[in-house]
Amino acid sequence: MKHNQLIIETDIPAKMRDGVTLYADIYRPADEGKYPVLLTRLPYSKSYGLHFIRPNILAEQGYIVIVQDVRGRYKSEGEFVPYIAEVDDGYDTIEWAANLPYSNGDVGMFGLSYYGYTQILAAMSGNKHLKAMAPIMAQNSMTDVFNDHDGALELGMWETWNLESMLPNMLTRKYNTSEELEQAVNALMKNLDNLDSLYKFKPYKDWPAIGREEMPYFSELLHYEPTHNHWQKIDAKSNYDKISVPGLHVAGWYDCFLDKTIANFQNGHCRKLGDKLVIGPWTHANFTQMIGDRDFGMAATKWGEANMHARHLEWFNHWLKQEPLPEMPAVNYFVMGLNDWKTSETWPPKNAVTTPLYFKSGAVSAEFTPPTTAYEAKFSYDPENPVPSNGGGTLHKELHADGPRDQKHLEMREDILCYSTAPLEEALEITGEIQVKLWAKTDAPNTDFTAKLVDVFPDGTAFNLADGIIRANKQHGDSVQNNINQYTIDLWATSNLFKKGHQIRIEISSSNFPRFDPNPNTGDSFINSTKSQIAHQTIYHSPEYPSHILLPIIR
Repeated sequence: MKHNQLIIETDIPAKMRDGVTLYADIYRPADEGKYPVLLTRLPYSKSYGLHFIRPNILAEQGYIVIVQDVRGRYKSEGEFVPYIAEVDDGYDTIEWAANLPYSNGDVGMFGLSYYGYTQILAAMSGNKHLKAMAPIMAQNSMTDVFNDHDGALELGMWETWNLESMLPNMLTRKYNTSEELEQAVNALMKNLDNLDSLYKFKPYKDWPAIGREEMPYFSELLHYEPTHNHWQKIDAKSNYDKISVPGLHVAGWYDCFLDKTIANFQNGHCRKLGDKLVIGPWTHANFTQMIGDRDFGMAATKWGEANMHARHLEWFNHWLKQEPLPEMPAVNYFVMGLNDWKTSETWPPKNAVTTPLYFKSGAVSAEFTPPTTAYEAKFSYDPENPVPSNGGGTLHKELHADGPRDQKHLEMREDILCYSTAPLEEALEITGEIQVKLWAKTDAPNTDFTAKLVDVFPDGTAFNLADGIIRANKQHGDSVQNNINQYTIDLWATSNLFKKGHQIRIEISSSNFPRFDPNPNTGDSFINSTKSQIAHQTIYHSPEYPSHILLPIIR
């Protein structure tokens, strides 16, 4: 039943356990009765931040839709520190929402990115009124998407998100006069125009674009080790056993939270909670067919924005209104190149066979047969001239675009090694998790190794599919310098049909900036230091050290 008349209430207060008041807008049917609640909690303004789904459309279908500013953002009281209050505030808000006079006591949650993770953290709280959630492109920890992406700092994401998305509202809350605010906003606009240069500033703890008084947590969190108690309070992946509600998870092959969204699904799926997973060819919050430099066709929009409301309503109608859920496999995933959808009851698909593709020397430098001769490849990595980010799962799209981008100009650099198959004689699909096993040596106390999987078209265009990084001491501690070590580089996952005549290529290097902070090779970090040195890297491919990539080939 569609409710043609709605009541919209703004700035409705909800008091948290410590006395702080958070404010929400409520959309609900004007018809008398009690309805289930759909709640979202976000830092991007309850009035303007819902860019992918509209509360009124959900409310028209018989829901009380509550959109709340999280603590310390826009209308809500308190101090904002990313995620730190979201477990307790999530519990308290659900309890408040369930006891509203027009609520039937059942609550679902929805939202994307930050307000995808507020759902996961609220589910950790154990509130029994929460019956289902739909975390879209959401993470499962703070460290993994900040200062411990396999040892590296996601520099571009951290600096861009805070400057572009967080700082504007913090300035309006800090400055009391219009003149002070105008000066601060003008400085912010100049910094956004010069972000490309600001990425290069070091040490990061003294980043001039954000003042310590304006955003105290920005520099403070940089100094917290991944094991700091601060992170444990907001880490879902080590608290998955506390989550007992089903989730509809939506991910993108080029999303910065891809592997986290998959892990969130796998937790619920393995525990038979009823979770579903959808993975499209998308970047963060972009559900269109044109992604990066590639057009994935109309099929890419099947689960995109045009159908987002319908998918949410099907999901919540089932869990909150006991309506049948349309037949839907556990996993729907988009195969790039084929440009169509496939389904599976597991992730990864059971028919994905993990197959090593070995690195060798010569014109054809990647083959499915192991090496029989020994060869070493060398390059030098200069932290003052790192490999520029070019597409991928980034979150700094205005300056360093995300998604699939042509890599061929980057591949001319001397600090990138390229290993390529011969043109394929028949099409080959890979779908699933990807890792590089790399035997390498460095003369530096610490360094990084990066890997990128690329689809090379017959005309030479080289589109990135997946990439990863490993900070050497993350895996080998003090045994890095001058030792031959095996490094495992996690490239997360993808699904791609390499067509006949295409080549599979793997790029190996030591930087991807500003997606990741460059390793200064000194044993220190640019968080606190400005010193660096050049690292001389050796990559091995031999019977003893068979460097390779593990590809999930669909048989």
